Amino acid sequence: MQDTVGRGHAILSGINISNMIEYNIPTKIFNFTLPEDNILNLTSQTTQSIADGNWLFLKPLPPGIHELEIKGDINSTKLRNMDPADIHQYSGPIGWNQTATYILKVT
Repeated sequence: MQDTVGRGHAILSGINISNMIEYNIPTKIFNFTLPEDNILNLTSQTTQSIADGNWLFLKPLPPGIHELEIKGDINSTKLRNMDPADIHQYSGPIGWNQTATYILKVT
């Protein structure tokens, strides 16, 4: 699904952070355990996965309140070309095409 990300942006305290799509870093395979009643609504199990996303690394911020807004978009053309069996609600447009705003308090 990460291959369907078309663009992304971030704004930190009014300053635009460009080229978010360039910060795509997948992890190595790791083991994890899904508990019962998990948010993915999958059977409780121990399995393997990777984390694949666009990551934002910030230099230390000065004391105060900072607002961080992050937005990602799905490339709908790439999505239409995927096998429908590979598209899941928790990893498709419903889960990704949104804006997240964080209020950071640095002391």
